[in-house]
Amino acid sequence: MKYKWRYLLIFTLVAFIVTSISNITFAQEAPAITAPNGVLIDYETGKILFDKNAHQQAYPASTTKVMTAVLVLENANLDDRVTIDYDLYVDGSSMYLLRGESFTVKELLHALLIRSANDTAEALAIHVAGSVEKFVEMMNQRAKELGALNTNFSNPHGLPDTSHVTTAYDLAMIAKHAMSFDLFREIVNTPMLTFEPTEQTPETRYYRNTNKFLWGTGAGNQMLYNGKYINIKYDIIDGIKTGYTGAAKQCLISSGVKEDHRVISVILGAEGVDVYSDSRTLIDYGHTNFKLVSLTGNNSDQLKVPVKNGKDNYVNIAIANDKLSIIPNNTNLSNITESISINEDIKAPITQGKVLGKLSYSLDNEVIGEIDLIAKESIEEQPILLRLLKPSKFFVIFISAFVLWQIFIAYLRIKKRNRKRFSYKKRSPIYSFNKNIFK
Repeated sequence: MKYKWRYLLIFTLVAFIVTSISNITFAQEAPAITAPNGVLIDYETGKILFDKNAHQQAYPASTTKVMTAVLVLENANLDDRVTIDYDLYVDGSSMYLLRGESFTVKELLHALLIRSANDTAEALAIHVAGSVEKFVEMMNQRAKELGALNTNFSNPHGLPDTSHVTTAYDLAMIAKHAMSFDLFREIVNTPMLTFEPTEQTPETRYYRNTNKFLWGTGAGNQMLYNGKYINIKYDIIDGIKTGYTGAAKQCLISSGVKEDHRVISVILGAEGVDVYSDSRTLIDYGHTNFKLVSLTGNNSDQLKVPVKNGKDNYVNIAIANDKLSIIPNNTNLSNITESISINEDIKAPITQGKVLGKLSYSLDNEVIGEIDLIAKESIEEQPILLRLLKPSKFFVIFISAFVLWQIFIAYLRIKKRNRKRFSYKKRSPIYSFNKNIFK
């Protein structure tokens, strides 16, 4: 008996060790960051890969300027010139614009995102909306449209205001949209900015990007990361925006690209250079533990579905576009299942591109991607007369009419026969009675 217990103990111990090794190898433990608020999202899908109080409101400081840049890119002509014909002074980081100076919208966007100039933010706001107040209304409306539902902006630059709040997640959604603009990506990845002298400012303006991820090397530009001091500069980082006020502390939105896979991190409320170590922790976590895969293949291009009342009996369907999904690195792709749902009662006319169904992908009973199935070509409606004369339909109609006609003829014959029989029966007794009389 004691040997059986010994074997059982050994078996249990081995099982425990195997399970432990398995967990060490495949578990994706969430990283630890020092900041009170942080989030990591996949750029392509918007899926959250890390969340620490990501929906908790906080002060954004100058990360606000990402929203300002979005509205400028969407509503202003980049070649328009903005002339400062009013006194403009705003606290904090500034380009020190003077009355009479004139710059293009594009030039001011560079100053906004690289120098983080607060006066430039107000100048652009006035140029786009006519006033800072109207621009702020636009900011809040557009933020909601981008999915930033817990955000309230009260200015275009991020200077302290108790009502000027957002969340790490909301900023990630705004940044995701901002990175869809080529010019925005170019600007936020620019380490240095130069403005030539003007009549009002006779010296050249030199501005280094406030984001040390783009240039920070050597003494004074190092951080503690994974137990050792390294340069802040990180080659896979290509933006986006820093922020700091006493109330907000250190804030940073970062974009990191590795092997064509981009992730976006947001850190709010960090202390000192911890904002960089926290950001790199999240960026590295995203690239180490997750991969971007294409879910859609070519099989759906061969599908066709029946069409009612059309010149053609079938319409070919295809996926609207390639569908990407972010999944853990250790995922077995064979565990991803595909299901197709086609709309009921599809009728002509059908225009090319019309949604006729949906393709869904699931992993462990969780939907990880959905994509529309659309018509590859247009199908015109067939005139009703031609529809009736279609061989199959015409045959059915002819047989039906023939059967009904035969039923009607039979009815008439029966009715006529019954009428004669009734007439004979009615006359027969009279004839018999008269016959007896004459006997």
